[in-house]
Amino acid sequence: MNTSDQQIKLIQDDGRVFVDMPDGDDHVCASCGACCNHFRVSFYVGEIAGGLAEDAIGVPADKVIPITPFYAAMAGTNQEKPRCVCFEGEVGKSSRCSIYHHRSSTCREFYVHDELGQPNPACQTARAANGLPPLTAISIK
Repeated sequence: MNTSDQQIKLIQDDGRVFVDMPDGDDHVCASCGACCNHFRVSFYVGEIAGGLAEDAIGVPADKVIPITPFYAAMAGTNQEKPRCVCFEGEVGKSSRCSIYHHRSSTCREFYVHDELGQPNPACQTARAANGLPPLTAISIK
């Protein structure tokens, strides 16, 4: 597997690890999209743009639905057959997030491979549910 399958780790002040994909269309996520079409993507309402602070940068308010007074979800993911409204493409062929730089922490924390190069079990579940083959481990240098 090539190094473009590795994510870019961004450690937050509070210790959470966010992951970004390298630029380009050759990362495994660019031909997957299973997670966007399998899980409910819920997150704290404070992440919604214009939420708690007027100048907040975050998930566009027109892309979310309320779940509780404190939690929201990406529209389209809180249904029997989830499909995030921000997902563009076709599962298993081409995929991208229309709000990638404004995605929620739930999406930012979702990784494909862990620090040892092992596939994320949740990613494997989403891939299987969408009829995609499992990922294999990658070599981390």
